[in-house]
Amino acid sequence: MNIFDCLDELQAELFEKSYEEMEAKYYELCSTNVEGNEAERIHNINLDTFQTQVKSSLQEAVHIVNEQTARAIYFEYDMDNGWESTFFICDEYSSLIEEDDDWASDWIDEIEGPSNKEFAQIYQENGFDATEKARVITLFLIVRTLVAFAKAVKNIKVDVPLCIGFHDQDPIMRIKE
Repeated sequence: MNIFDCLDELQAELFEKSYEEMEAKYYELCSTNVEGNEAERIHNINLDTFQTQVKSSLQEAVHIVNEQTARAIYFEYDMDNGWESTFFICDEYSSLIEEDDDWASDWIDEIEGPSNKEFAQIYQENGFDATEKARVITLFLIVRTLVAFAKAVKNIKVDVPLCIGFHDQDPIMRIKE
């Protein structure tokens, strides 16, 4: 299993499946492919504080977008650095179909987002994709992050594309295009 192939599938699922269906699918994948209680451990991490902080930071980002007539908001989290995150306000944007996410590396402003030390700890224990166990755990952590983010932002009015990805992810996921 290649994580980057799974990311393409995840992008489609974001538009086709409920968040509960997505989490259940990857919880099952992790439960089935990883010995022990790693799936349960990841599933039981409370993301309420993370979501509250995402909402707050996104509201700041939307304010900046409206002041500067930016074209997109990109939320990036860094798995290698405590799952720290940043909202990047971008004055360029290319749609998913164009397969060019260079726009996200050139931003006009940024807002600090939340971190997730518990996700970071699990990730550090396993790494990105050196083993099947690491790949499955990383995917489940990505899915939980995606779902938490999508739930946090669903009732916030955003008039520009809203995207998410981990540091150096390609392609970047679109929550709203």
